[in-house]
Amino acid sequence: MRERMSRTSVLLAALTDQPLSTSELYDRVGYVALARVGLIPYPAFRAELERLSAAGVATSEIAGDGSTLWVLGPGSR
Repeated sequence: MRERMSRTSVLLAALTDQPLSTSELYDRVGYVALARVGLIPYPAFRAELERLSAAGVATSEIAGDGSTLWVLGPGSR
């Protein structure tokens, strides 16, 4: 039986220890996976990243150009 994808598992699969912008992560996850977990609307995608950050699973910082960069949290590596 195939395991159902969760929002968390989809985002964790895309996050690495190398910083990626929110837009780069959105592209990396891809439309099909985003559709399966209900994260097509960009605000929903962003809100889920914020939820992972609040849980300590992901961390973020603001880049010089104002974009948000995301990496796996220390406990997720």
